[in-house]
Amino acid sequence: MNRHAVCRTLALTLCLVLLPLYGLTQVQGPVYEVFVASFADGDGDRVGDLKGLTGKLSYIRSLGARSLWLMPISPSPSYHKYDVTDYQAVDPAYGTIEDFRALAAACRAEGLSLILDLVVNHTSSEHPWFIDAARSLSTGAHSPYRDYYHFAQSDGHPVPGAPGWYYQGSFGPHMPDLNLDSPAVRQEISDILAFWLNMGAHGFRLDATTHYYEDHTARNVEFLSWLHQQVKAIDPRAYLVAEAWKDESTILALYESGIDSLFNFPMAGATGWLITAMRAGQGAQIARRVADWQQKIRQRNPQAVDAPFLSNHDMGRSAGYLMFKPQQIKLAAALYLTMPGLPYLYYGEELGLSGSGRDENKRLPMLWSSDEALNTLAPADADQRQRQKQGVDAQEQDPDSVLHFYRLLGSLRAQCPELEHGDVQAVDLGSPKVAAWRSTLAGSAALVIHNVGQEPMAIPLPAGSLLGGWDTGSGMPQVQGDQLVLPPYSGCIFR
Repeated sequence: MNRHAVCRTLALTLCLVLLPLYGLTQVQGPVYEVFVASFADGDGDRVGDLKGLTGKLSYIRSLGARSLWLMPISPSPSYHKYDVTDYQAVDPAYGTIEDFRALAAACRAEGLSLILDLVVNHTSSEHPWFIDAARSLSTGAHSPYRDYYHFAQSDGHPVPGAPGWYYQGSFGPHMPDLNLDSPAVRQEISDILAFWLNMGAHGFRLDATTHYYEDHTARNVEFLSWLHQQVKAIDPRAYLVAEAWKDESTILALYESGIDSLFNFPMAGATGWLITAMRAGQGAQIARRVADWQQKIRQRNPQAVDAPFLSNHDMGRSAGYLMFKPQQIKLAAALYLTMPGLPYLYYGEELGLSGSGRDENKRLPMLWSSDEALNTLAPADADQRQRQKQGVDAQEQDPDSVLHFYRLLGSLRAQCPELEHGDVQAVDLGSPKVAAWRSTLAGSAALVIHNVGQEPMAIPLPAGSLLGGWDTGSGMPQVQGDQLVLPPYSGCIFR
């Protein structure tokens, strides 16, 4: 081993040793998002459940994922389970508390952290709290839960059986909003946090955070700050990521709460800046946006990390808005999976699954097999079928599949802790078609390079060693003398 290689090895070792000193959480990326009902069945009824999910953890880990996010698993009258009736239980369709404990233990053994969806903007209208409070309005009896909701004698949804009484429900009458100013409600939330953290969760995804106090950023910052403090008091290394489907200024303001991450909605989706710039071949612009966004985040919270993603359960799947073109799917994947922060991967994205329109279509069954009978059933109200016909079984046999590409990117990212927590700078390599950024952590640096143009690109050979590259269909990057030749839509990492 030459002197430079020794130095690089020592730098990487130092980096790994110093990671805990950066105030990092137990949650690392990439993070794999799962809608349990559509993922994997463990009891033969073709409804996804915790046992089925537990049996697929090695698959999730094979993608390079180091954390798992479960959409809501608590009892609920709805298929999506974002209207909870019991915060400290598992929906019977998914299994039992014992099944959750088994899942948490299996995650630890597999090296996966576990993130749970926390829905505290509202409950179900079938929650015992709401039922008791509503009944008290009709009978005049005392209820300890009257203060848990926003009841008034004007405006809102009519309280069943209580003429003249109304309540707030931002997402409809079946989801009454909680009164987050109530000390009793905040105590309930503290108890919920403690329950699941003690059960083996490592953090929470916070649903609908801009609706906590509707369009009132300062009050939402206060509540997120309170949530952050509650979680860290229980487990200082627990993790919080918030959904704030808003503009950049609102997201940046919410970072002032101290929260670990917020989803990068301005980047995501068919009209987000990443896909827009990618389609225009504006590589250098992508690099500048990446570096600028991290700088803005850290100005508000130096310990925060971005949460980039292409699509999620509320959005049309990325394969669809990329026109099911494998090269475009791979390029988009390579771009966001090499970004700083904790990238989030929606289940099936690594296969090129489809789904758009109503929410049920965006949550179609995971395609383990080309034989539909071996997969879960689609949500009852879905009006689309899966366009992708190559399941995991077929794609594992195809070295050029989207699945193998995601696994390659996951493997490369795992070798570069700098990509997750390093300080990022855009690098000008002399072409507007080339996206390049350098991420530096504890003296070790990784240089990411993408050619987002339709023509081959030759650039001066960067310093360091070529860690690895990727071919989206036009060839691999090649070192030729003192130049690096990048075929169209290819990329690589130097360390």
